[in-house]
Amino acid sequence: MNMRFVIGLVLSIIVLGFSVPLATASTSLVVISPTQGEVFHYGQPLVVTFKYAPGATVAIYVLTPSGANIPVTSGATNSSGYFSQEIWVWGSSSENSQVGAYTIEIEVNGGQAATSVTVYYKPYTATLNVLVENEQGIPIQGATVSVYNVTSGLHELIATATTNPSGIATIQVLAFNFTENLEVVASMPGYVNASQTVSVKGNQTISLTLKLYPAVVTVLAVAEMQNGKIIAPLNSIGYTSLTGTEGDEITVLLEVQFGGMMVTNATVTATVSTPSGVTTMTATPITSGPYAGYYNVTFMLPVLNTTYEALVTANATYSGITGTISVPIQVQVNYTSVISTYVTQLTREIETVNQTVYTLMNEIKSLNASISQLSTTLSSTTTEITTLENDIKTLESSLSSVNSTVSSLSSTVSSLSSEVSSLNTQVSNLNSKLNGITPLVYGGLIAGIIGLIVAIIAIVLVYRKIS
Repeated sequence: MNMRFVIGLVLSIIVLGFSVPLATASTSLVVISPTQGEVFHYGQPLVVTFKYAPGATVAIYVLTPSGANIPVTSGATNSSGYFSQEIWVWGSSSENSQVGAYTIEIEVNGGQAATSVTVYYKPYTATLNVLVENEQGIPIQGATVSVYNVTSGLHELIATATTNPSGIATIQVLAFNFTENLEVVASMPGYVNASQTVSVKGNQTISLTLKLYPAVVTVLAVAEMQNGKIIAPLNSIGYTSLTGTEGDEITVLLEVQFGGMMVTNATVTATVSTPSGVTTMTATPITSGPYAGYYNVTFMLPVLNTTYEALVTANATYSGITGTISVPIQVQVNYTSVISTYVTQLTREIETVNQTVYTLMNEIKSLNASISQLSTTLSSTTTEITTLENDIKTLESSLSSVNSTVSSLSSTVSSLSSEVSSLNTQVSNLNSKLNGITPLVYGGLIAGIIGLIVAIIAIVLVYRKIS
């Protein structure tokens, strides 16, 4: 600090103490702005205005909170003796961004008159009341709360504090008359960090709650699809059991959390156990749409034609920590499929029956044709039988006639027998008489008798044949 400034400062003190102008008996240095003890905030201009004699030379210095004495301007009073000039805008440079007291030193005419005004630069103060609690809502004592300025891509630590027995940390940070973004981070050993970004401007008080979750991996079954349709809608707390129908495609959506926060880059494997066996698969993450971020486990429920239970077991690994979930699926019989199978089977049987009926109808037609033919044959046979019956009647009549003839012949034969006997007697008599007849006559007679006998035998045979 130079001698002129010291002299000027001493003179200013004398002026302030005794209200006696020191420049001349008739001229005094009167500061209009800023006022003694005035408080400035970020972005406000510092304007120095005073009155002295016209045409006086002016030199202004500013003593900063760090002790630096900065010459900020020079000039002269106008014809009316006034001087007014903006020195700076608070917070616009490192020289005027320090919080504290600034002494503005004014001297005129090389020290003929001097004075000083002390002002204060104090940005606004934002207050953050941060409550840190666990997932059950119980306050956590001893958690560290850190505040970072993240405005315009920054990530600058500006304050830290520790929570009290009530789980609260109260932090005051410098604020300005423009909006800044602050990231508030709570941390505690054994827990996953929790953070929230808040916007502050001026003397603002913000209260916020950060939940700390244990550093564990949690797997939740949050939704279920059957044949591409949602049958169990999204449920943030997850399902403990699900349902399904045999023969259908089932998709279980899994959410993986680490420390209570959803993560999308975990490694997830799943097994599906049914009475038919065990299937192992890798769950694939969904990258777009309303279910982005969830993991997809898709499989078919085997058809067993009975109710049964399937079990989906999923293992998720994140940051070297593994979490597991097992969800049973109560599987129902697909009665529609069963009925469809029965209908198909019945249709086939009906087709078989229809084919059999068709064959039988053809056979019936053939039988009808045969019956018709048999009827014709029967009719013809009946006619023939009638003819035969008539012939039999005729034969019976002929037979009766033959019988009469035979009877007559029998009488005739009897008579002939008597006659033969008589003839024999006569022959015998003749034999004795013919002893004298020549052999030729005797032979002719015998031949005639034999012919007669043959004729009689023939008649008897004819009669027997007719009867």
